Amino acid sequence: MTNAKTDHTKSVPLAPPSTHEPWTLKNPIPLVLEILIIFQMFFVTLFFKTFRVFLPKSKKSVKGNVVLITGSGRGLGRELALMFAHLGAKVACVDVDQTSNEETVKLIEAKVPGASAKAYTVNVAISSETAALAVKVELDLGPVDVLINNAAVIVGHTFLGAQDHTISTIININLLGHFWMIRSFLPSMMKRNSGHIVAISSISSLSGDAKLSAYTASKWGVNGMMESLREELRDHSHNKIHTTIVIPKLINTSADYMKSINSRLPVLSVESAAKATVHGILTNEVEFTIPHITYFTNIIRKLFPVNISDSIKNIFYVKVLLPPQEDQDSLPNMSIINRTVATN
Repeated sequence: MTNAKTDHTKSVPLAPPSTHEPWTLKNPIPLVLEILIIFQMFFVTLFFKTFRVFLPKSKKSVKGNVVLITGSGRGLGRELALMFAHLGAKVACVDVDQTSNEETVKLIEAKVPGASAKAYTVNVAISSETAALAVKVELDLGPVDVLINNAAVIVGHTFLGAQDHTISTIININLLGHFWMIRSFLPSMMKRNSGHIVAISSISSLSGDAKLSAYTASKWGVNGMMESLREELRDHSHNKIHTTIVIPKLINTSADYMKSINSRLPVLSVESAAKATVHGILTNEVEFTIPHITYFTNIIRKLFPVNISDSIKNIFYVKVLLPPQEDQDSLPNMSIINRTVATN
């Protein structure tokens, strides 16, 4: 008897398009009825949404819950950590910068007596570190109830001028970091059928700006990933895991950061962005911009002809100012990128 070896490296050609089974609309009559039901749902929902404008939305309590926030060493992440500590949550502060992250925990302990907060030094771009983090947090504080993926780096660059490792690291931190964090903490949430996953995206995910191509691509990717995840969770009957995409406009998180940005419209303060984010999480919003009107103005702009749409962007401009090449490596976000490259 001859032992035949299978060559797994040999490519298998794709089957050609089928000519025997032409594409047809499936179940046309039920489809029409389903569309009519959607229209009915739209008007009923619109009525109740209009009615609820005059009534405050109910907010869930996070007292005693474990809230994990990445990028908590500064800016929006630090402010979110303080706000959730005030609400009685146990806060897991996660950042690649150990010193600034421990400062956040000290601030929480000083401003919220009796609060439970712990710092974890983790690079979210490294999947083995996020997997180990999940084990540590559950041992220290308990299973995570609210996961807020906020860690991100923004670095201005021309499309052809950026080094390869700068582009790939921005994607690794800003997009793949969300994947690794969710894959590390979602299993526990699914086991309990409880939890809330929050992605801090950016207005760049709705409208790209020059010299931010890698950052913009990462944020568009975050939106798509979160929408896909939500659909996957909806396939599970009786799913009670919530997802939220937060899309803020520019936030004044650092004087160093704002040196590189020239915006005609005022930017958000960290406090106002954090307050709106917490409100959206507590009311289980699926997706929202900060401010809310930004979402609709971007949709309306894209309905115009291209020349008018471009003129609107020219009027309400956001310009990225690139520092001299010799100064770029000294920028705070570039130090994070270089540190990530060194550890990979």
